[in-house]
Amino acid sequence: MRKIISLFFVLTLLTGLFSFAASSQEDDPIRVGSKQFTEQIVLGQIIILALEDAGYATEDRTNLGSTQVNRDALVNGEIDVYPEYTGTALFNYFSDVEWANIPEEAYGERTLGFALASSYDAVINDLIWLEPAPANNTYAFAVTAEFAEENDIFTALDFADYVNAGGEVYMATGDEFAQRPDGIPSFEATYGFDLTEDQLLIIAGGTPAQTEQALNEGANGVNVAMAYATDGALQAYNFVVLEDPFGAQPIYAPAPVFRGEAVRANPEIAGILNPIFRLLDNVTLQTLNARVEVDGENPTDVAQSWLAENGFIGN
Repeated sequence: MRKIISLFFVLTLLTGLFSFAASSQEDDPIRVGSKQFTEQIVLGQIIILALEDAGYATEDRTNLGSTQVNRDALVNGEIDVYPEYTGTALFNYFSDVEWANIPEEAYGERTLGFALASSYDAVINDLIWLEPAPANNTYAFAVTAEFAEENDIFTALDFADYVNAGGEVYMATGDEFAQRPDGIPSFEATYGFDLTEDQLLIIAGGTPAQTEQALNEGANGVNVAMAYATDGALQAYNFVVLEDPFGAQPIYAPAPVFRGEAVRANPEIAGILNPIFRLLDNVTLQTLNARVEVDGENPTDVAQSWLAENGFIGN
């Protein structure tokens, strides 16, 4: 009889402890970060609104800062999730890991690139990548349609020929794109040209909205700008995005990246966010980004209306 009572007591105690742990975890807000440019803020708001609609408490830390700021915050447990891109992870976090031995084709193959980035992050950092969007928000060079036609520049190879022939160049870029190995250095190495410091207008923390505005206005003689393939302002400004025929850029598929602890405590999060990110192709992201960058709408309102229109919230 004593054994039965003791067993009952232990089971009751364990049940209470598990219930307390689960309750405590559920009560803790999920801290959502993002980088400081439009698409990241919109994606962050999509994550926040979808989780809140499912009953989760959240803490909005979007527009947190640069790639490294968000990455450090996630690894150090200061945030629980932020949207990251597969190409960014491969190039910046794992390309120097000797044992990783990343094959060259991984950068241009969506499935392989995601598989490697997600598996390495899980093993090394206990970070869990959810399903990536079909979009590819690659870095790109943008020029005005007039400049492209006058100089017959429609690809990065054409641009390299123009630079090497002594063509006048003044490029507006964020400091990340100027310095990261998957930014300007990758284009230079792939196409065989070099831009000097005098040819770069480097904007600290610069976003495509800022660089493209500089190009649109021709500020200080800017005739080339850093852009992202899913920028909403590209069509509004009638810019030409230079093609990348030799693949200087990897595939940048955005995905929510969580701390492992947060996902294990709330495994249903994957079922909430995966169907949403499956719908985020290039056209969709361009449209959402344009509503913010061109039409001046609030990112939260844009995310909320899109989620509601597609039946992800409000049901």
